[in-house]
Amino acid sequence: MSEEHKAEMEKMMNDNSGAGNPFNKAQQMQQQQSEQTLPQGVLERIEKTAERTGESKQEVANFYLDYIKKEFGCDDWASEDEDLLIDWAESAFVATRKGPTTGAGNEVYVGQFVGVDARSDNRGTGLMNWISRLYRNDPNEAMARGAGHYVVSNGLWSVETANGKIETSQSAEEEPACGIHLGGNDYICFVSKNGSPYSVDEMGRYAWFLGNSKEAFVNEGRIELWRVDLKGEDTARRIRVGEPCVISARPPRENDEYRKDVLDTREGFIDTINYRDDFVDEDVRKLLKPSIYWTSSEFHDMFVNLSELTEAYESGSREWSSKDGRSGRTGPLVFVKGNVVRMSTDARETEYDEGGRSYSLSVSSTGLQSMYGSGAGSEVLCNIGSAVHDMTTPFHFTDTDGEKYNYAEGSTIFVFGRIGMMRRDNTEVPKLTAFGIYCDSRRARKGASGGNADPSQFE
Repeated sequence: MSEEHKAEMEKMMNDNSGAGNPFNKAQQMQQQQSEQTLPQGVLERIEKTAERTGESKQEVANFYLDYIKKEFGCDDWASEDEDLLIDWAESAFVATRKGPTTGAGNEVYVGQFVGVDARSDNRGTGLMNWISRLYRNDPNEAMARGAGHYVVSNGLWSVETANGKIETSQSAEEEPACGIHLGGNDYICFVSKNGSPYSVDEMGRYAWFLGNSKEAFVNEGRIELWRVDLKGEDTARRIRVGEPCVISARPPRENDEYRKDVLDTREGFIDTINYRDDFVDEDVRKLLKPSIYWTSSEFHDMFVNLSELTEAYESGSREWSSKDGRSGRTGPLVFVKGNVVRMSTDARETEYDEGGRSYSLSVSSTGLQSMYGSGAGSEVLCNIGSAVHDMTTPFHFTDTDGEKYNYAEGSTIFVFGRIGMMRRDNTEVPKLTAFGIYCDSRRARKGASGGNADPSQFE
């Protein structure tokens, strides 16, 4: 982080009455404003909106006060007519407000997406393996735990359960829709409490999210890296990397060590992402820019200089081994900043990517070139998988006019990814598997040919 940014952050920290968090100023100021009682008609709309979005009534009230100040120039609502304030609430919560839909147990999180995983997986595989093993060992126990067993009745599938038989209209000449194959013509399934077979066969992909719950983010200054578990069609839909947003997701379950950083969602979650930055005070929203948010040690310890990637790999990598005898080493997740020295936006075929395509670019820095000159290690290769390419815009930036353009070599970019090692000129040098790339307009050299003018590619 530059000296200018350090000074700016120190000033903001000091201006917050020793709170130690530059993001909590907004809530303090807005709460003072809304301590007076708003008209009942406005309060009713605030309460209904809070129920719908999963946010607190205070957070929704803060949004309302921000909205009428920005859109209608109202600094003192108490001086306005009640009917006008109600009409403004209608405008804020019906026409403009896009709050995240929420399910039971969901919480509101704030921050920004920084990338997507290159791989998708069937989230039901573990459950299906578990119930299959249990049924083979003890059918009665499996059925007591919610399993059903498919049998043929009059040419149709029926499901035997612990509470009786469930008739279906599906022909036994086809595989049962919710069946888990045990071999031959033998199938089991999961049965819901209301007596219906259901499938746990669902694809998922992790999207990386840097932020926290609203309370932890604003009040406590805790910023963490989460895996948001996208489901179904969401595993192939676009997200905006590097843009502040508000999301609603189910927090991790207690005592689940593997998924302690996983926020669970349902299919359709992508439509509920609310891209906005008003969850922090206007004076500190500049800190949410990836040029600061991705790189500052005030927020996390994952930023690494290009010249220090080898050391970061050695200190942060972990060994792993699988049941089939395979073993390897996995590097840590990091953020880096570099200047693009070469790039390939054309896809190349590869068997190692689930979509069969990959892309690449290379970044460097004066520090890196001082160490290696023009030899091996003077630039860092960033591999970009098909999912990252299709779900984000790794080769584009948004200009001040709101249009997207491709950037050219010489642009400065910010990369979130995992460190690996590769052999180049008989030397081990670091590389990155990129999960997210951000380039802002002030650091971009616009590509000579321009970007794809079809806006549908960014929907």
